[in-house]
Amino acid sequence: MMMTTNGSTGLAITAILLLVIALATFIYVIVSLIDMWKAYSREKDQNALLFFIISLAGLIFTGGLISLILAIIFYWRRRRGKRLIGILLILASIVLTILLVYFMLQLGFDMSNWEDIYNDPHMPMNQDGYDI
Repeated sequence: MMMTTNGSTGLAITAILLLVIALATFIYVIVSLIDMWKAYSREKDQNALLFFIISLAGLIFTGGLISLILAIIFYWRRRRGKRLIGILLILASIVLTILLVYFMLQLGFDMSNWEDIYNDPHMPMNQDGYDI
């Protein structure tokens, strides 16, 4: 027996996986901030303090991408396992984002028309033109 899935199932699964990866990335960045602070407080490593300050500012102002890259650089010679986890998180988020866009296009979402995104034919509307 073969199970078939439509685009909306793939879209939902991909969106949930992307949220899980985003949460794992956030936890990874928080753990790296703690490790950077420990490296500074134990060894008075000025590079660790610099990475900590820039990562914290990056987490606040850019949403974490700079912090994730700095965490990978911080772990590059320190811990191989955490470095590989960071690289896998970046690769997984790129692949899942591409899949998310693919499933949205498969369902007929027009990605280039942002002004008319709320008048999508897939959104249910009542007779007055409002969302149900």
